[in-house]
Amino acid sequence: MMQDETHGPSATEDVPSAPGWVESRLDEILSALPSEPALTGLRNAYLDCVAAVRSPEQDLDTAHDRCRSAFLSGLEERLGTDADTRRALEQKLEALEDEISERI
Repeated sequence: MMQDETHGPSATEDVPSAPGWVESRLDEILSALPSEPALTGLRNAYLDCVAAVRSPEQDLDTAHDRCRSAFLSGLEERLGTDADTRRALEQKLEALEDEISERI
């Protein structure tokens, strides 16, 4: 099935998605941040990135590092997060990614 250029995948297409527990944990981690449209977009991009990391043959740490780095950079650029907030989020995301890696 071809994907329409103007629309995302249809409900019948198989695309990677993060397990529900990952989304819930990420929402808990982000709950201290202000709820803004930019945060929702960054959150969804992070989840998509993490979901694409599927195979144990991949270097999971490197792949997760890329996802986390892009997310944190986006937060800094779009929401102006300070260094302390960034460091705290980074630690929590690393813990989440470690759990994801254990379950793959």
